Order: sequence, then structure tokens, then C-alpha cells
Amino acid sequence: MELKSHDLETQGPVLLSGLWKFRWLFWKSFGSEDQGTYEMLPVPASWNGKNGTRLGEGYGTYELTIKLNRDYGELALLVQEQSSSYFLYVDGKLLASCGEVEFPNATDSTIFEVKPAWCTRFVTFYPQGDEVRVDMQIANKEHRLGGFWAPMRFGTAKNLSQVWHGERFMDVFLAGGLFCIGLLHLIFAVVRRGEAASFYFGLYCLIMAIRGIFAGTRVISEYLDFIKYSHFIRIEYITFYLAIPVFLNYILSVFPRELKRILVDLVWWIAAGACLVVLIFPVRIFTYTVTIYYLVAFLAGTLGLFSLTKAALRKRKGALIILAGFVFVYAALIHDILYATFFLDTGYFTNIGAFIFLIAQSVFLSIRSSDNLDRLLDLSRNLEKRVEERTKQLRNALRLIQNDLNIAREIQKGLLNLEDGSDRLIGGVRFRILHKPLAEVGGDLYDIVELSDGRIRIFLADATGHGIQAALITILIRSVYEDLRWKEGTPGSILSEMGSEFHGKYGNVATYFSAAILEISPNREKLTLSLAGAPPILVQTQDEEHVVECENPLVGLLQSFQFTDREIPLTKHYRILSFTDGLTESARLPGDFFGMERVLASLRMGGTQNLQDLLSTIHSDLQKFLGSAEPKDDLLLIGIEDQRN
Repeated sequence: MELKSHDLETQGPVLLSGLWKFRWLFWKSFGSEDQGTYEMLPVPASWNGKNGTRLGEGYGTYELTIKLNRDYGELALLVQEQSSSYFLYVDGKLLASCGEVEFPNATDSTIFEVKPAWCTRFVTFYPQGDEVRVDMQIANKEHRLGGFWAPMRFGTAKNLSQVWHGERFMDVFLAGGLFCIGLLHLIFAVVRRGEAASFYFGLYCLIMAIRGIFAGTRVISEYLDFIKYSHFIRIEYITFYLAIPVFLNYILSVFPRELKRILVDLVWWIAAGACLVVLIFPVRIFTYTVTIYYLVAFLAGTLGLFSLTKAALRKRKGALIILAGFVFVYAALIHDILYATFFLDTGYFTNIGAFIFLIAQSVFLSIRSSDNLDRLLDLSRNLEKRVEERTKQLRNALRLIQNDLNIAREIQKGLLNLEDGSDRLIGGVRFRILHKPLAEVGGDLYDIVELSDGRIRIFLADATGHGIQAALITILIRSVYEDLRWKEGTPGSILSEMGSEFHGKYGNVATYFSAAILEISPNREKLTLSLAGAPPILVQTQDEEHVVECENPLVGLLQSFQFTDREIPLTKHYRILSFTDGLTESARLPGDFFGMERVLASLRMGGTQNLQDLLSTIHSDLQKFLGSAEPKDDLLLIGIEDQRN
């Protein structure tokens, strides 16, 4: 190599790349004889021959003569790791070594052992003349590729030392910056759950920080000398494999409409499989995975570039800034693939690309934070005005809803004849109604008629739910009952017809309800009733009390169910209480209900009260029981009393 046109002091160190003499299976310390035969191999490159003519396993000597143009004084060589052990001789003198090579059999040079190591050596020397002879002996048994991977740099000791320290400082600076920013984003993702973009970006930064100190100048080897050759390779491969899907996940979390999740998941599966191979198999086997993964990395990077470009064209917020940063990441990825496959001899640039993207990400976060701050300031300035506007809108909406409910209440009352405090006297029997819907409209209804033969028929129903939904169901109930209210038949037969019709018409929307039909005979001496999922009926005569429990299901629940009847003898001055479950199932605490016992106690103690006062007492007791608790259902209570002399 001629250096007559290159001044090492003014123009700096040179890279000893190009064609070197190479002697296969030649090792000076073994005592191999120089046969004078050699071949010219490019550096950096592996010595593996095409079509398997020479494998990665073996050893050889690279030779180069450097012709100087003048005396520079102390010179230096910077030697990076090779595959996978090396010994450096300058002018026949051993200056540096990495790893160990042994020949157990003194007569057979094909049998050798290698203890691999990855290390970088900075060596100084004084040339003996205007020529410097460099011999690089390399042996490999571990890696799939053997040879002179990384070219040496040659220069004056002062200049080359400055370059070497500058590169190590840059690696530490980039790795430290990536680590701090990555940790900050991970903490942010933990504090604010659901920030997937922060999590994946932080994870990507940490992965690249680890890769930065284990690849390139391998700064970590100066402080952790116990890390073995295989550990370096495994960490370098795994960080490369994981960085690709993690970064795609970051893009997916920021722009989910521009990137298909199934493609990201596919890259994850490939990366997971490759990492598993790296962890399980030895170096000489798992290093074959990288050739396939280069294609995966290229396609994944192209996919990310396409997705970010699409997001920028669609004018997604921050897409243009992230795309600008990703261009450097993508370019660094392509460069490192070319460097790893010996097309370039410049070194790894992924950390530089990641750091530039970090700057773009910081700009993106700053813009987003600024926008959020502007919105916050705008909100704080106009908060009172906006609250007032929203309050006005809510009042108007509430007024409209209230008007609609008032109209619905009047319509329901007009259709169903529902009145609170209604008092009726039919054939010597007094009826008193207590009706308290939970809202303006409710799901309870009743009907009292005297049939042509003198019977008095009382109908109560409680639609499931309450409010507008239940009110609509009451109209359906009344429309079906209207065709049956004058019909001859027992209470049970009428409920059976209603159940069949409801199940047939409205079974698909699960419309069913509880009901009770009571009939007082023409001579007022017998009560016939049928209950369908309703609370018990209380009957008080001069001689005894009856608590008639329900034994039938809800109306409409079963299509052809036949409801049964019960008969209770009545004597003069009897009282009957019929009500919906809004009375007995009212609760002030979970599981603490008003209950049947309190209603029965009020009936027993109200013997001297008139019917109106009895119902008022029961309602007052209920309100005292609830206290500050709000009722949860409509309330319908019908009191019946015989007033014959």
C-alpha cells in the first residue's frame, strides 16, 4: 500500500482496506514453512469460498506492506474484532492478540483449537524504515464466517488515539442518551396507562442503548471482562432481532390506520423464533439466521416507511416529523446490512439513526405538548363561559324532556285511568287507590269494573322495569286486557289468554309482567283470585287473616301456561290489600327490605282507621323506613273494604 500521496499527520489515519496477501493454513508460531504461494483477498471480507470451496472453520495469515512517504515517529494501529481470534505482527514482532490458538499435534497442522474472543486493540510502534510489514493471523472455529472482518486503521499515534477516544465517547454518549430517554418514556407509560406509543418507543431506545455498548467499539468489554465471546454475539443478534418489531409496534400505536396489525404480529413471530434459535443453539449454527433476518429487516423497514409516508400524505398529526426521523433510521438500517455483508467498511450507524429519530420524536412530543397546553389555557380562560353554555343546553334539553314526560303522563293517565288517591264505591264495596310512579310515567296499572252479573273484577299489573320503557309496556298490557275485561271466565282463564297472546306477539323482545286478577262474587261472600308472579294478597275478615301467596309464573313467560284460581270466603266488613312489589321490596340497604310483615302489621293495627288513613299510614311507614334512601320502583297499593251494613 503506497502512502506517498497521503500525509498521516495532516490528512489523518487511513483505513487498511483493499486487497491483502492471504496464505491459507499458514501460522508462523506453528512453524509452518512459507511455500511462497498466496492469493489476494479483499479486506474487509470473510475467507469463505464460493460454493463451499472454503468454510469458515480454519486459519490463515493476511499480509500487507505499507510504504511511508516520510518519518512520522510513533505510529499506531487500531485493530477491531475478527472472526474469531487473531495475532498481529508488525515487522515480525507480535504487538497484539485476541483469543488463543493451540495446535495439539505438532505434526498435523489441520488439528487446532481456538478460544474465541472479541476485543479491540490499540497498539503503537516505531517503524524500522520507510516500509511497515503487517501480518495478521486469524483463526476461527466458532462462527459460520471466518476472516478479516473489520479493517485496521493506521496513523500516527496521536491522531489515531484521538479518533479512537472520540468514537468510544460517541458510543457512550449515544447509548447513554438512548437509555435515559427510553427509561423516561417507560416511566411515562407506567404512570399513564394506555400510552402504548411511549412504551414501545422507550423499549426501542433501551434495546438500541444496549446494542450501542455491545456492538461497534464494544465499550462494555473494557469494564465487564467476564463477558464471553458467545455472549457478545448473542446480545448483538437479539437486540437486532427485537428492535425491528418493537419499532413497528411504535408506528402501529401512533398511526393504527396506516399499518396492519397482522403484519406487525408476523414480524414478531419471526423475531421470536430467531431469538429462540440464538438462545438455544451454538454460535456456528444460530449465526445462519441473520442472513434470513436481513431480508425481514429490509421488508419491515420498507413497510414502516410506506406506513409513515401514507400517514404524512393523509396529514396525520406529527406524521411528517416522525417520517423525517425514520428516514435516518431506515438509511442506517440499510447501511448496517451492507456493512455486515462486507459491501461497506464504515462501521455500524444504527445508533446514530436512532438518536436522530429520538430528536424527531422529541420535536413531535414538544409540538403535541404545546398543543395540549394551548388547549388547556384556552379551556381555563373560557371555562366559565363554556360551563354556562353547556348548562344552558342541558337546561333546554331537560325542559324538553320534562315537557315530553308531562305529556306522556297525561296520555298514560287518560288511556289507563290512573289516579293517585282515587276513591270508588261499587256495590257496597269501597276501593281506595295509592299510586306513586317513580317518575312522571310508570309501569304499574290497575282496572276495576263491575260485570253484568254483579261480580266486581280488579286487575293489577306491574311491567318489568320502570320509566318510559315500562309505561309503553303498560299500554300494550291494557290493549290486550281491554278485549278480556268484560269476558266471562275465571281470573285464571283470563290470565292464561293474556299470557298466550303476549308470548305470541311480544315473546321476541322478552315482554312479560306480573299481574293479579281478583273477583268479588255478586253476594260479596267469596273472593276468587289468580296471581301471576305478583306479591301476596292480604285478606282480613272478622274471623281470620289470609296471606295468599303466588304459585304461578309471570304473564307471557310461558306460552301455554294455565293459571290456577284460589277462593277465599268473605264475611262482612272484610278488608283486602293488593299491591305491587314496589311496596314490599323497597330497600334502604342491600338485603334490608320493607317486607310483608310490616304491611301485615299495619293492617292489623289499623282496624279502627278508615281505608284512606290505613293506606296513608302504610305509605308513611314506608317513607320512614327508607329514610334518606330513594325508592327504586313504582308503587301501587289498592285497598278494598266491605261497607255493607
